[in-house]
Amino acid sequence: MENKDQQVPRPDGSLPDDIEQNFLTQFSSMITTDKEELIKQFQSIGENLNHSTATFFLDMTNWNLQEAVGCYFDYMAQSRFPSMKFLSDISVGKGEKVTPSTTFQLSFMIQNNGETTWPSGTYMALKQDPHFLQSYAASLRETNQKFYVHTLPPMDTVSVTVQLVSPAEEGAFQTTWAIYTPNGTEFGETITASIEVCKNGTMAITQANGSAIDDTEMWG
Repeated sequence: MENKDQQVPRPDGSLPDDIEQNFLTQFSSMITTDKEELIKQFQSIGENLNHSTATFFLDMTNWNLQEAVGCYFDYMAQSRFPSMKFLSDISVGKGEKVTPSTTFQLSFMIQNNGETTWPSGTYMALKQDPHFLQSYAASLRETNQKFYVHTLPPMDTVSVTVQLVSPAEEGAFQTTWAIYTPNGTEFGETITASIEVCKNGTMAITQANGSAIDDTEMWG
């Protein structure tokens, strides 16, 4: 008779703990080739697992769900994954409208609310959003940039300023920003900024007349 409690050893011969083994047993019975479904199943192992992290581990294991979960637990056992909390939007001219096709800045106060220091090369970037206007999405791809963040110890805060160009069309729009490890793995909360575009907007003028903002400014 088969022993259902028998643990499957890792490649190095060590045995996973009970929690990990439960997940591996659960996923061993799931057979699907749909990548989005695999990502959803992977994310079910933890509340804070985002789409990019799930994709990273699945792609690394050639989309083998059971192997991806095992690699994730191995990684978490070796090092703490970084974390980020969004605190506030501190953009100069916040609440003002911006003129079409105009360069302007957004500034966010964020915190390292995890247990590990952010590595050198951590950056914030625009996250692709399926709700973007098609014409605007094309222009964003041409100006997409990485906005690097200083190495940040646990519980410290930092302000990050990003730059983008408003759409040519008038109306309300929003952008979504995320923070990434140097290898491009997203972590922490996402930030959504809503802006209204109109011909008599004043935000860019306010920013031009205001104090200069560093791309990243450390706060004690």
